[in-house]
Amino acid sequence: MDATLQQVQETELEMLDEVIRLCQKHDLHFAMLGGSCLGAVRHKGMIPWDDDIDVGMDRKDYERFVEICKSELDPKYFFQHFQSEPNCGYLFGKLRKNNTRMTEAYSQDVKMHHGVWIDIFPLDYVPDDLPSFRKNYRKVLFYRNLLLVKLGFHVKEDASAAVKASYAAVRAGKGVLSVPKLKQKLTELMTQQDAMPTDTLFPYGCAWGERERMTKDDFYDVVWVSFNGRKVPIFRSFDAYLTRMYGDYMTYPPKEKRRSEHDLSQVQL
Repeated sequence: MDATLQQVQETELEMLDEVIRLCQKHDLHFAMLGGSCLGAVRHKGMIPWDDDIDVGMDRKDYERFVEICKSELDPKYFFQHFQSEPNCGYLFGKLRKNNTRMTEAYSQDVKMHHGVWIDIFPLDYVPDDLPSFRKNYRKVLFYRNLLLVKLGFHVKEDASAAVKASYAAVRAGKGVLSVPKLKQKLTELMTQQDAMPTDTLFPYGCAWGERERMTKDDFYDVVWVSFNGRKVPIFRSFDAYLTRMYGDYMTYPPKEKRRSEHDLSQVQL
């Protein structure tokens, strides 16, 4: 059946409970990111018009989570990531619910699991200085765009002119590297600093770019708050984080902007 936003949110909250269960059982550190952190602070739960949940883990715990899911994840879910599905082009993981469908227009033609999802981002150590970080980040974005083009993802309608130009450029040279080689290259670029930890962490798959850089002290120092009837961890320094991300974050956006960031083409439960 076609699903309402409320039904989608209820499904995603059940999926969040599964993430919390596994993380608490195995002592994995995680925190709510982006709009989910904002929702926890401003709404004590999901933003009323939001249609996904964002969770972050450091790379070490993320990789442990990947392994744990192979044997302990509730069978009604599937953890989608680079290695679990050949056509997955995301730089992060998506916990998907089986026998559901929630497709974005830009990925609807890709042959992969399209179930209702929540996002789980690995955070990697990155250079503390911005010039070095930006140099590597540009490389990651280039190879990510190349991967997405090869896998059949479309450029998003609201993408910037720079992103559209990037897609066109990589489309012209999309035969240079195979998909496995691209995934290997991306993994190397994203994790190259992890052997030499810095004071800065970053979720490479994020949508907000360098605004989502954070200190490791901020990431690991969390408080548990209410979130639609359950407790979730957010950064103790949430005010600085949310101000950096959204500015005056406690003020609601105009009514015409109270909508999802995702261009959904189909939602079925």
